[in-house]
Amino acid sequence: MSEHATCLVKGSDYIVSFLIDNGVTDVFGIPGGVVLDFLYALDKRNQDITVHLNYHEQSSAYAACGYSQVEGKLGVAYATRGPGVTNMITAIADAYYDSIPVMFITAHSYCNKYKNMRVEQDQEIDLVPMISQITKYAKRVDEGNDLPTELTKAYNLAISGRKGPVFLDISNNILSNEITIKSEKYIDESNVESINVKNITEYIRMALENSERPILLIGDGIRNLKAISNLKQFVEKVEIPVLSSRFSHDIMQNSLMYFGYIGSHATRYSNFILAKSDLIISIGNRMSFPLSSQSFRPIVENKKIIRVDVDNNELLRKIPNCKNFNVDINTLWPQLINTKLTYKYKEKWLSVCCQLREVLFSHDMDYPSEMIGRILDNINENTVIISDVGNNEFWLSRASVFAKRKNRVLYSKSFGSLGCSLPKAIGAYYGTRKPVVCFTGDQGFQFNIQELQFVVQHKLPIMIVILNNHSSGMIRSREKQLSYPKYLHTTEDSGYKAVSFNEIAKAYNCEYYAHTDTKEKFDEMISKVVKPCIVEIFVDETTEISPILLKGNECQKLTPNLPKEMYKKLNEFYMLRLF
Repeated sequence: MSEHATCLVKGSDYIVSFLIDNGVTDVFGIPGGVVLDFLYALDKRNQDITVHLNYHEQSSAYAACGYSQVEGKLGVAYATRGPGVTNMITAIADAYYDSIPVMFITAHSYCNKYKNMRVEQDQEIDLVPMISQITKYAKRVDEGNDLPTELTKAYNLAISGRKGPVFLDISNNILSNEITIKSEKYIDESNVESINVKNITEYIRMALENSERPILLIGDGIRNLKAISNLKQFVEKVEIPVLSSRFSHDIMQNSLMYFGYIGSHATRYSNFILAKSDLIISIGNRMSFPLSSQSFRPIVENKKIIRVDVDNNELLRKIPNCKNFNVDINTLWPQLINTKLTYKYKEKWLSVCCQLREVLFSHDMDYPSEMIGRILDNINENTVIISDVGNNEFWLSRASVFAKRKNRVLYSKSFGSLGCSLPKAIGAYYGTRKPVVCFTGDQGFQFNIQELQFVVQHKLPIMIVILNNHSSGMIRSREKQLSYPKYLHTTEDSGYKAVSFNEIAKAYNCEYYAHTDTKEKFDEMISKVVKPCIVEIFVDETTEISPILLKGNECQKLTPNLPKEMYKKLNEFYMLRLF
């Protein structure tokens, strides 16, 4: 922020100036009595910052997440006291789990004299204890002179290290009255330990030198630390195969060294490569598989592993054969890039990886993924893609890798928050001013369907793609896998029901298309994301997510099974021939 001389300024005006000074251009929320001064302070500066009215506080919070998530800058959402903020809690948790820097702001008007009284004043509640568990910092601000320090501290914590949300509950007296401002700087002393990057680099160099089949495993930590350009430079120099988490497939999508995403719903060739590797260098990837997993435990027990993570708490999980380094990768890149790094049998190992990818690249492309692929083939590479939670996200991930799209894709990753995609799409648009394609399911869309009014009202270039399987598909599959005697609340004959989305589109005056339109009309429509529209893709209720790794199988043995001879060749022959 810019420095201020000692002066008097209205508290709400100070907050708005602070946000503008730190690059915030859009704020999302729904007004209430205690935050009106903040709302009007935002409006006074409407040439520099825009405040947006959503139709539910949860959507405001998700929109701030989408705004932040798409480019890594600070998002801001506000709400009134009590139920206004409690409506935001799911989205706050989503920001915390996915390390999204968002500042959530509310106000209060009481002093909490009687701590044991259940209700002292209507709507007032001490929010800090419940929210402190899902934020990097949560603070109640009662004194005006504390506001500059608390605001600066919250901001710095949100955007530094492993990023995440912060929460400020500010007395409305501070917002409405003048406070004394003194120039001061907040010093973050949370990570002052000196890291010897030369020693880390030397350890990685020796590990690579002794390796025959190394892989680089990346996760969203790479993106959150804005380390992608250095990552690509490092990969091109070392020529090391790159695997990713499913949620990070867009980071290296256009690189020949990228070999897909691993996991229980992997691109099949990726799990093969993981299984055959002898060294895993993990950067910004939590390696969050269960340590007792019969599928992944043998993988880590037979390899050397190096983990680099900015969050020391992530390294508390003890993984066999693993050397941990708690360091911001950005301090390590210069040394790594300028060091001669190589490994044995590079050409042979890359040949194995390329052949696995070539043979299996088109496997597991089902109807939903093919339809999504058609959409991806017709959109501009600058279009932002948003995913909801459910079967639609797995189909989208597979289609994105198959189509080799490098578009930015936003997911709700660790928290898995159903219904987040439409409000996140709103935030992502304001974060980039670029068209957005929002993928969701028939169930997830209904969670925050009211935000369609926002999209239409403001004529946002957002295409909403609904993959409608007329069921709660992911949970239906789970009921089937666990052999329950019947489906319950997941199918149309067991309690679940979706509305007519064509009629919903009419009610909101939104354009509607279905995949039953001619191919020419469909492709022409999806190539022009210039105004709000709904695209509905009908999927058979029985369509399952594939591939999937069943409990106890080798990590490369996903179902549906490959032909026996083909699996044997891929699993054994390449390795015997080349090594």
